[in-house]
Amino acid sequence: MAVQAKQCEDAAFEEQRAAPLVASLDVGVSKTVCLASRHDPVLDMHPERPLRVLGVGHQTAPAIASGKPADFDACARAIEVAIAEAAAMAGAPVGRVVASYSGPGLNSQIVRGATRIKGAAISHRDIENAIDEAMKAAPTPQRSFIHVEPLRYMIDDGEGIPDPLGMPGKMLAVEACVVTAPTEAMNALKACIREAGAEVEDIIAGPQAAALSALTPEEREEGALLIDLGAGAVGVAVYADEALVHCETIAAGGVRLTRDLAMKLQTTFAAAERVKLHFGAVGNACDPREAVAAPKLGLDGRLEAATTLRGVISDTLSPRMYEMLLAVRDRLVRAGLCGGEGPQRTVIVGGGALIPGVRELAAEALGMPVRVGRPLELCGFDHGEAGPAYAVAAGLLRHRLDNTDLELVDGDFHPSLSHLGSSVRNAVHGMWNWLRENF
Repeated sequence: MAVQAKQCEDAAFEEQRAAPLVASLDVGVSKTVCLASRHDPVLDMHPERPLRVLGVGHQTAPAIASGKPADFDACARAIEVAIAEAAAMAGAPVGRVVASYSGPGLNSQIVRGATRIKGAAISHRDIENAIDEAMKAAPTPQRSFIHVEPLRYMIDDGEGIPDPLGMPGKMLAVEACVVTAPTEAMNALKACIREAGAEVEDIIAGPQAAALSALTPEEREEGALLIDLGAGAVGVAVYADEALVHCETIAAGGVRLTRDLAMKLQTTFAAAERVKLHFGAVGNACDPREAVAAPKLGLDGRLEAATTLRGVISDTLSPRMYEMLLAVRDRLVRAGLCGGEGPQRTVIVGGGALIPGVRELAAEALGMPVRVGRPLELCGFDHGEAGPAYAVAAGLLRHRLDNTDLELVDGDFHPSLSHLGSSVRNAVHGMWNWLRENF
């Protein structure tokens, strides 16, 4: 028996070694992260299915040094280096990636579609037809579909059920959450990744990816709000009954905090960013009388040594952070996801989740329990701690390993049923200019 078990382990190891690398790519305003892994048959048998990261690439975005949007070439170089770092650590090339989109214009809506059942019982084709009709009901001028989440099905106007396959009826209706993004922005992202030498297998909404890694199954089932406090935008994802019911980005983020601090301290954006990272806090999470180094601009336009109180930093950052959190609450109210109908707890991720005091401030603004999230069931991550800032990249990796159909993709990714969206023929740099103007 021992020999047979050893043979099974050896076979599983060889299978894992022979499997090609899969990779995730999180392209943000402040950083670009690439994680590489492989299918592991041993870990797949574990009840919690942990992820083993084999390679990590991390590049700080040039934009964060100046506060201005990075150009197309700079972003492509950051992606290329991050992918190369992950491939070198994993010991194998990375040719294709699953990427996230967390930029402006990401949005979702609940749509409904219905179709006549062709046979005596509902088939996969009938379900696809109902989803097609629901997607046609979503207005998509100059937008691309990222994700379609069927929430419930109704047969002959009956009560909602999770799976109608094989049931009899005459009409099948579906209610679905459709997530879309600007086509120009999606094309710009794909073009940038291609310029870096990789192909795109799939594109996932950043907040949705973060939820896949940071929310527990119980939270997704009972209803939870995920907030991704990124540098360029605040991502929002709401889950109920294990399904995504709302997803969007809000044009606010850590860059605005840094700009407020730079103006208050009369310093450069880069210097304010360093002060924020080392001494930033919100609410009552610091000693307001503590003096810290905070260089400021002198009369000659150069930085000179200076100090400030942490209370000054907190008083500058807190109102803007509270404003962002209230904006999230307002979006939930607009979507009808408040009170008993909305999420009952919140998980915050992203670089902004590391600011001391943000959890308490979020609990006050949202009126519900809040915890700081981080990627769950991640192992082999020796690139420092896999904290809240890695939630999107880890969620992309989970999505990729859970969707083996992507291995059959030939060439680059085209969103499902993209023929329903409008085609855009702008040049690559024209698309990139759109991103720069909207961030």
